[in-house]
Amino acid sequence: MSQKLIEIAKVFQTPLKLNAKAGDKVLIITDTGMDPLLWQGLATAASCLDMEPVVTVMTPRAHHAANPASPVVHAARDPEVDLVVYLTSTAMAHSRLTDDLVDANKKFILMEELTVAMLAPGGPAWADYEVMNRLGLKIAQVYTQGSQVRVTCPNGTDLTASIVGRPGRSIAGMPLALHPGKGGGCAFPDGESHVCPVEGTGEGRVVFDLTAHSVGLLKEPIILTVKNGLVTDIEGGAQAQTWRRILEQANDPPSYNCPAEISIGLNRNVTPTGSMRTDKKMYATSHIGVGDTIVLGGTCHAKLRLEGVIRHPEISVDGQTLTRGGRILLDA
Repeated sequence: MSQKLIEIAKVFQTPLKLNAKAGDKVLIITDTGMDPLLWQGLATAASCLDMEPVVTVMTPRAHHAANPASPVVHAARDPEVDLVVYLTSTAMAHSRLTDDLVDANKKFILMEELTVAMLAPGGPAWADYEVMNRLGLKIAQVYTQGSQVRVTCPNGTDLTASIVGRPGRSIAGMPLALHPGKGGGCAFPDGESHVCPVEGTGEGRVVFDLTAHSVGLLKEPIILTVKNGLVTDIEGGAQAQTWRRILEQANDPPSYNCPAEISIGLNRNVTPTGSMRTDKKMYATSHIGVGDTIVLGGTCHAKLRLEGVIRHPEISVDGQTLTRGGRILLDA
């Protein structure tokens, strides 16, 4: 066994210890777009913890939120599987499979778009998850008790939405039920606190200026116009055109739902790389979702789920400012 594989396996023990126990069956879903060292390291970590890993390898999906290949779906639904890990090159948190796992009370870990570099010492995988969660819970409480959220930024962002009746959540590497009494999950590397706004209430303008799904680090901003909870226009350069093309090809009106999520990143160990897996967790940034909201407890069943990141947002709930200028103001 190579030294690199040993190091990766050691890092992977952290999320496995938080989400599973000895004797559990762990299904690892991966694809040919991922570095094999990742699934090998994860399987090794599970074996070292006396868990039983099973690895499925498929071709990459056509787009984010697409379901895995049908044999993989059947394997994930197996009642004997205790934990499902998405170690894929496309984000599947908002796939139909995730809805099935939640309904079946299964646990899952999101590791989509993970790279070996993200597991390096001092990187996002090595953050203090207990500390992040304490801060995340403070933010989540403000979201839960609030009525309206507003996101502004000197880059031109000015978005409002209702969050009446929508719970805030801290997602920091620990198992979390996204629906009361049902299965739930987390991510790794992780670190965010989010809310799923009420569909149809979003109004304003979103300017992504850091990273976005399907295009990576942004060379030019992607600018969304939002009216009555739907994206009505997408402006910008070539990367904005890619987003426009993805949405047009989907031919799915619910996929234009926005904001599908408003989140604040908690992870101080993130340096932007162009991967949404970690960039959207970067401390005091915000990622905003477009499309599906079902797994978050919303009502929008959409074919797509896309997200982009704003580097220095100012986020407020009912006038209480939570973030400004790269700082989280609730951070003692």
